[in-house]
Amino acid sequence: MKTAVKSTSPTPHTQTPRFSRLDRRLAILLFALCLGIYSRTLAPGLLFGDPGEFQFAAWRFGLAHPTGYPLYLLLGGSWQHLAALFGVDPAFALNAFSALLAAAAVALFYLAVLGWLPDRAPSARIAALFAALLMGVNPTLWSQALIAEVYAFHALFVVLFLLLASRYTRSSAQPQTQSPAHASFHLLILSSLLGLSLTHHRTTLFLLPGFALWLFWQGRNRWQTGRGWAALIGGLALPQLLYLYIPLRSGAVASPWLYPKIGGETLALYTPTLQGFIDFLTGSIFAVSFLSPTQALARLPEAANLWLVHFTWPGLVLALLGLGVLIRQRRWSLLLLTLPAALLLQIFNLFYGIGDIYVFYIPLYLFAALWAGWGVAWLMGMADRRRQATSDGPDTQHTIRNAQLALWFLLLLTLPISLFITHLPAMDQSGNRAARRMWNTILAGDPPGNAILVSNDRNEIVPLYYLQAVEGKAPGLTGLFPLLTPEARFADVGAVTETALAAGDRPVFLIKEMAGLEAKFDLAPAAPPLIRVVGGVSAAEITRRLDLTYGPLTLLGYDVGQRGESLSLSLFWRVNESLVERYTSSVQLFAAGGQWLAQDDRPPGGDYYPTSLWKVGEVVRDTHLFPLGSGEAAGKMQVLFYARRPETGNDTEAELIHLAPVLEIGLP
Repeated sequence: MKTAVKSTSPTPHTQTPRFSRLDRRLAILLFALCLGIYSRTLAPGLLFGDPGEFQFAAWRFGLAHPTGYPLYLLLGGSWQHLAALFGVDPAFALNAFSALLAAAAVALFYLAVLGWLPDRAPSARIAALFAALLMGVNPTLWSQALIAEVYAFHALFVVLFLLLASRYTRSSAQPQTQSPAHASFHLLILSSLLGLSLTHHRTTLFLLPGFALWLFWQGRNRWQTGRGWAALIGGLALPQLLYLYIPLRSGAVASPWLYPKIGGETLALYTPTLQGFIDFLTGSIFAVSFLSPTQALARLPEAANLWLVHFTWPGLVLALLGLGVLIRQRRWSLLLLTLPAALLLQIFNLFYGIGDIYVFYIPLYLFAALWAGWGVAWLMGMADRRRQATSDGPDTQHTIRNAQLALWFLLLLTLPISLFITHLPAMDQSGNRAARRMWNTILAGDPPGNAILVSNDRNEIVPLYYLQAVEGKAPGLTGLFPLLTPEARFADVGAVTETALAAGDRPVFLIKEMAGLEAKFDLAPAAPPLIRVVGGVSAAEITRRLDLTYGPLTLLGYDVGQRGESLSLSLFWRVNESLVERYTSSVQLFAAGGQWLAQDDRPPGGDYYPTSLWKVGEVVRDTHLFPLGSGEAAGKMQVLFYARRPETGNDTEAELIHLAPVLEIGLP
């Protein structure tokens, strides 16, 4: 005899009560736990790079790099000034702001996952706790919780979006209990949240297609009214007025780092025009190229490794299981909100050509953790149904059920604990004082008050801006680095140093040793780590003239000297044509009778000014060192330029210049 079985086809969302006191307490416990972990591993102060930039830009309520991040700078700056009333260092305060935001995101993520699950059973709470803990020790989110960065805030926006969308979906499933005005209010809150998120990070755009599909799935009669359209459009559009912060705070008073002085010239890194505003808002002034399809496909192993590192195989299996359960149970609301955004963002991450693309995966990890929570809930539900089918009485069922829940909880806890133990050493930033130590040492070198300081790395110059803007130190110094503007004079560290020298009477220093720049400049020692740039290499320095042209280079001549216990032989080249590759030059010394004496191979220009950066028309010095004895007997030399081919190991396979076959020289 067949028994009628009630259909389990889901409605848009099962009716369930609001979060209980226990749920709220668990969320608070998660917040405290994550905040404790993040505080223990928090960076203690001033940082290099973008975090250091936010630390001073927020304090001055000025601009950071495009796209501006107005909401973050306003809130972060207010937080810094509030903390300063209690004597807290502004750099540390903004790092702690990220820890607070990330901990809040994890706590609310627990409620968001629970809000999407079909009931509030203990198994659902365990599944939601598992998903939240998985995100709490997610190494990328964790790393961004320790420094002054925008990604913890972005994670909080995504979590709030998921949480509020679950509330809206539940209310839509009960139209008899909700007035049109109430529905429009919920839509206004949700769309305003997305609008605010758009003022913070542009990847919010990937949430919009799924959001639009989700709205249509909810039923047009729920929002396609005049009031609904006003709530939707107004909520998305009005927060964009925050971007007026950019022109309002772009001046030299609020953002002096956008107007560095070089001699009598002031560079304007922000153009106060409509086009300048648009360029800054879109980030086109620092546009990063997109990769080709072939290059994007080559990134797939990197993407797969990121997923494996952050979830491990068990976590990935649970996420895929949860996604399969959502599809099988036709949970279209949650699928529409997460799956299109996940696919679009993953594709974007493969094509977007930046080095720190890993931080753009945080929303993807949130979606996957939510799916994993669904997978856990489904497994626990299936195990519970089997228990009920095999248990004898109510007392036995209750005992077995509690034991089963405890076992599930302990078993699931092993994954976040293992991730925590694995990544703790790499995550710990509590001893990161490198930026402060470096710049204390540089300023202890007592550079002249109007000096120009040069680095090959923008990230290393950033702490100087903090010291100037927040602490009022060394206000007359100017820091320069490559790609400060798209102009050729800032194309590389050699061009930047030459630009600094052209400023005239301002002394120029390198903030660290950069091996190879002696090929283009005369350098003099200063108080470490500073190195004084005296001037550029000139043909006037040559004592033995040759003027021999070989293809793209002319050997103007050479000098002979002594460096320590070695013979120093400096060749002077004039560049006739641009060199594409990084070449190595080889100089061999021979006795007058032709016997080989010594050889020195080295890439001229080293790592910081290799041949690929040499400019047409400039004079470059190529210095080689030999044992002193070989110089006494030498009467000839041979010079060879070649590009190394690591895949073949053949140094001479790509010869560029073979200097003639032997040159007569005069050595002391």
